[in-house]
Amino acid sequence: NKMPTPKRFFSLEHYLSVVNTFRHGNQADLWERNFKEWRENANRDDESEITEEIDGFYSSAIPEVRIPKIHSVDSKDFRTSKIWLWIHVFFQLLKRYLRNMIYNPGMVQIRLGMYTILALFLGMLFYDMDTDSDVMAAASCAALLFYSTSFFIFMVGSILPFLAHDRFIRDKEVLNGIYHPVTHHLAVTVSMIPAVLLLAFVITLIMVGLVKFHNPVTYFLIMLLALWCGEALAMLVSLNVKNYIIGIIVVSGVCGCFMPLMGFMVVPSKFPKWLRWANVVPFHTYAWQSLMFNEFSGDESGHNVLELYEIEDVDVGRGMFVLLGYSLVIHFFSIVTLILKNPRRMSRKLKAS
Repeated sequence: NKMPTPKRFFSLEHYLSVVNTFRHGNQADLWERNFKEWRENANRDDESEITEEIDGFYSSAIPEVRIPKIHSVDSKDFRTSKIWLWIHVFFQLLKRYLRNMIYNPGMVQIRLGMYTILALFLGMLFYDMDTDSDVMAAASCAALLFYSTSFFIFMVGSILPFLAHDRFIRDKEVLNGIYHPVTHHLAVTVSMIPAVLLLAFVITLIMVGLVKFHNPVTYFLIMLLALWCGEALAMLVSLNVKNYIIGIIVVSGVCGCFMPLMGFMVVPSKFPKWLRWANVVPFHTYAWQSLMFNEFSGDESGHNVLELYEIEDVDVGRGMFVLLGYSLVIHFFSIVTLILKNPRRMSRKLKAS
């Protein structure tokens, strides 16, 4: 074994630091060397000097965002009550995850590259398509809206590995009484807004610019809400599975079941009578129908296309409102899951038993 566990280090943490080369090298060896150097050079009679040198030697081990413990901080430090403490903790967590969005390439940069490449590919394939020219062009446009909506939502599964990794940090901090898991969920949810805004903006910029879709602002809002629902779904799944690979499989399965129910592959009137209710279940349905109405409404030929898919009476504003409500419902179930699976609550039950 060329990398034995240094003294004063837990063997499992040393193993993880050795094999995890995604962001850092072997931190255990670095901390060991820094500790020896500090022990040899530090002036033990000056506590302030020792503190400053520890901060210098162990900068990689000290979190950049410090979060006070909810159960140990005097309320006087936050003026009035626990509300101020909750707000403080929330914004500290928000700061942490906004910085994580910037420094962790998998959270935004890689996803942005994936969405950009797919949007460019679709935009070049359907470049400058005139939906008013013939029936085939209109059918191609409907297929493009179906595929792009479905696959852009499907790709939110790429965030699951990072959500799964963060779950272990959350559980450890919750067990230490630093914050409630619902506070963490709200902070992560808000921190994802800039990423979703950026993804929706890039998709809109490319698709509207190349394919010449109508009403770019409406297209952007619909795509934004559709991606937001997808993010909420990924977060809910990540809370209920122990392995991110299983989470990706679950998200893929849910999206795969939702796609045929949207009304493009089979119009709702052709569904079996006992299954017609299923058309309104997927949030994909409201995104695709709203995008279709946004593109084809306003002229007779476009109205005929909408009648063909039985969506001539769609209200785009209502569809966007449903998408927003759908995301809130998913987040509600996430909060319920967090309350029921709160590590501190489960730990107390285990001790009581």
